[in-house]
Amino acid sequence: MRVPTVRVALTLILMTPPMEASAETGLPDPVPLAPAEEHRQSAPGQVVPRQVGARTDLPHRYIVPGPQGFPGGLAYDRITDRFFTGSTQDGTLFVGKPERVETQVWMRGGVHGRTTTSGMMTGEDGRLYVGGGPTNRMWIYDISSRQLLATLSGVPGGFVNDIALAPDGTAYATDSIRHLIYRIAEQAGRWSMEPWLDLDGTPVERVDGHNLNGIVAIDDENLISVHSQSGKLYRINRLSKEVRQVEMGDTLLFGGDGLVWHGDRLYVVRGGLSPQNPQPQVSVLRLAEDRLSAEVESVITNPDFLHPSNARVVHDRLLVVNSQYNTGQNGGQPQLPFTISAIPLAD
Repeated sequence: MRVPTVRVALTLILMTPPMEASAETGLPDPVPLAPAEEHRQSAPGQVVPRQVGARTDLPHRYIVPGPQGFPGGLAYDRITDRFFTGSTQDGTLFVGKPERVETQVWMRGGVHGRTTTSGMMTGEDGRLYVGGGPTNRMWIYDISSRQLLATLSGVPGGFVNDIALAPDGTAYATDSIRHLIYRIAEQAGRWSMEPWLDLDGTPVERVDGHNLNGIVAIDDENLISVHSQSGKLYRINRLSKEVRQVEMGDTLLFGGDGLVWHGDRLYVVRGGLSPQNPQPQVSVLRLAEDRLSAEVESVITNPDFLHPSNARVVHDRLLVVNSQYNTGQNGGQPQLPFTISAIPLAD
């Protein structure tokens, strides 16, 4: 079914007073953890050294509490130096500090109708964007007050997945089922989430199940997105809406999920659940200046990776969410505790 790119009102504005926290935001003292063995290999198989300037006094992993945490997305607020993740099972939002091992509940699941989460993003304006996956919603919060600024709904039957924030403050979100990209914006206190780009008729192939997944803004003009099932990358121009495939030779990023743009490198989180991508990893790519070709420069693996789903750079380290999404979807027993791995980056 073709999704029209009409500009229809898909916005529900909710203004509520600040909620009383379900848990204090002050976190306990860190519990010492033995460093997890990590492996970083360059394309030819050479070990990539740790970054000399990275802090060594920070935890090597973070704990997401509870037997049903199943974290999915990840966001980092540079201003308050806090990171956020959310449960894909019940919508609970968690908050952590880089120096503390334990994260804590920031807002209970079910509040504001939030029963699951997907991608997450923060802006320099102190806002937290939370995708709602199969609920086809997005919630936007003020970080300092925890006030809900808006609840937005997409095209019926959609899956609001990952979120990118452009330098001008405009947000974009992939709909992995309805094969489109939303544009999220605020004007005079009113929020909107509208279909911005219909991907039918573009080079992005449409398959049964999930299509475009991770998305990231890499400069003023361009977005990069990965197709989970085909393993292909696409450059999307925000000004012209032109979509072009990024040439990678024989390389395909099967299972591509969250994307991070840092230090002129693209980090592609890959869950490792298919015969084409049996090992969980983060592929590190160098893009050409025109962003139309790329090559894998190195691969990050770690024995702690359990279906990694998303990542963010925090204090010269790549924080990688171990979602155990496959276990949660199949009703299996997760490996406790749920964790977020912290990998020192190379120079």
